[in-house]
Amino acid sequence: MRSLPIAALAVAIAILLPRAASAQVAPGHFDCTTPRRALSTWLANLQEGEEHPREAVRCFDWAGARITRGDQRVDLARRLKRVLDARGLYVEMDDIPDEASPAAVTRVVPFPNLLAGFVLEKQGQAWLVSAATIRSVPGWYDETFAFDLEHMLSALPAWTHQTALGAAWWQWIALPLLILIALIVRQIVSWIVQTQGTRLLTTLVRRISPALLKRAALPIGTTVATILLMYAFPSLRFGVDVNRIVIFALRVATAVSAVLIVYRLVDVAADMLDKRADDTSTKLDDQLVPLIRKSLKVVTVVLGVIFVLQNLEVDVASLIAGVSLGGLAFTLAARDTVANLFGSVSIFADQPFQVGDWVVMQGVEGTVEEVGMRSTRLRTSYRSLVSIPNAKVADGIVDNHGARDSRRTSVTLGLQYDTTPEQMEAFCDGVRAILAANPAVKKDAYHVYFSGFGDSALNVMVYFFFVVDDWKDELRQRHLVFLEILRLASALRVQFAFPTRTLHLATRARETDVPLPSPPTDAELGAAVLAFGPGGELARPGGPAISHGFYPAPPPAPTEPEEREPSGSTTD
Repeated sequence: MRSLPIAALAVAIAILLPRAASAQVAPGHFDCTTPRRALSTWLANLQEGEEHPREAVRCFDWAGARITRGDQRVDLARRLKRVLDARGLYVEMDDIPDEASPAAVTRVVPFPNLLAGFVLEKQGQAWLVSAATIRSVPGWYDETFAFDLEHMLSALPAWTHQTALGAAWWQWIALPLLILIALIVRQIVSWIVQTQGTRLLTTLVRRISPALLKRAALPIGTTVATILLMYAFPSLRFGVDVNRIVIFALRVATAVSAVLIVYRLVDVAADMLDKRADDTSTKLDDQLVPLIRKSLKVVTVVLGVIFVLQNLEVDVASLIAGVSLGGLAFTLAARDTVANLFGSVSIFADQPFQVGDWVVMQGVEGTVEEVGMRSTRLRTSYRSLVSIPNAKVADGIVDNHGARDSRRTSVTLGLQYDTTPEQMEAFCDGVRAILAANPAVKKDAYHVYFSGFGDSALNVMVYFFFVVDDWKDELRQRHLVFLEILRLASALRVQFAFPTRTLHLATRARETDVPLPSPPTDAELGAAVLAFGPGGELARPGGPAISHGFYPAPPPAPTEPEEREPSGSTTD
């Protein structure tokens, strides 16, 4: 936040700006016949360098306030002017009625929003500052000026009261000191909020990002510093034009800083929720946290804009009423946005998928990364990011592969035609033994049977399910099962078939004695089947340990801030 340097620049610009005339009655004269002339009488006769105190107090209801002393009247009139100057309340004379009886009105309030207690009332034929206003002046004065500099200024050297560039030297000296104090206060408050906030939040959640707390602490310090300037700056007694610009700039800076505090705290709260969501088994909270973060930020920005506009004295109600005239056109233009918003509500209510699931929707296949207010984002297998409007997701067909309780594998193995019935039976039994020995295979739903006679092979149907978490584990376990089947076929002396053709020749070659391999006995086949079963000596459900496999390593986990021991603790 650069609010404080901007405020200092506003001070310098305001001091150098030409002063606007505020009087409609010539100094030394008085006229209380209209509200505008009554105010002009008071202000014109209290101008610096040309004061006429006796005329300045003419248009006040002193009788109603029961104040008879002349010096007390002049002091209250001056204090009221100082209050308006310090608060930057510039009297716009063009807005004050200049008729004796404007539309039968008997009360005029020059500042209805900022100083509603300042009232002019009609007393007979004259307009006077009301008695209630006069009685409120001491309280307003104490509220406006954080500390009174009268005694301190009287003790300063004479040269400090000389003017330069529209302000006294003591004002030019006090202004940078005040800004320096505000900057120091800002740093101290930010440091306290960051350190104590870290200590407090670590008791609620185990891990918290120091960067988020620092970003939230800075606008808190800025808000405190701008509030300090708002209370202290009027004591420097600059003119109404300077105070008007500076107070306006500080009010805007305070409002913006307050909105930014809430905006940053949304990130801190969302980060805490995210940490808690990581500790739960369900994925629903993982989906809700990003949506909550974005929704709260949108609400914060909308309410923040309204809050800032109110501090700028903008009539928000009239502005909203004017905007509502174009509501129909806005609704027609935003119908797709509204449809997507309701689509996101339907997704969270029905929960057809969760973050991390592998899905197929609208012809796109990928992993769900985020469910937002407008769209759902999928990360495809070729690492691109696809955004699908939530309205289409809610109305379309979603094939959620991630919701499978198991993953099917169906394959047909072909054995050579010279396989004996005993070898075929042993092979089917051995494959079932391999599936029974693998811990990732669903034990109540696997089928291995001799399924038919192919063109060049005896077909064996292998049908089973893996109970794994993701596609990577599925590929790994399928790889291990197929390796076991290869080892089983070697142990049973069974050959896998491949497409062959038999050629019949007219001539016949001389027969030679070629010894044929003898098939294994039934005992050897049974021993091989048992050896590949659960706990068997040949079973390798985890695969042969040839090397460490060179599998891709998962990305490193984000480093957490180092936990420090509290100060004063001791270790043995």
